[in-house]
Amino acid sequence: MIFKMRFMLSIIVLGAVVAAAARASATGEEVFMRLKCGMCHKPDKKAAAISLKEIVQTYSDREKLVKFFKGELKPLIESENWGMMRGQLEKIKALPDEDKEALAGYILSFK
Repeated sequence: MIFKMRFMLSIIVLGAVVAAAARASATGEEVFMRLKCGMCHKPDKKAAAISLKEIVQTYSDREKLVKFFKGELKPLIESENWGMMRGQLEKIKALPDEDKEALAGYILSFK
């Protein structure tokens, strides 16, 4: 009985470690794609929302963008589509900090 419990516990711990490693390796581009940010935000042209280049010009450093993702900084860009972004921002706020950092890094690569 004790052997079975130890074996099951080992399997659970191994699964958790593998899942954590997979999550930790998520790139900013993967987060961007998973959240479907690209449906509205295009690299260099305004589509349904402002372009990634416009975001980079306004949120010039990672710290500002991550604070925005955490809800600690008000939007620095006025947009007529802010209502749609509000829902997405709630999804971003729920991400682990590592994913927020990765997403900010990916967006800021569009300088």
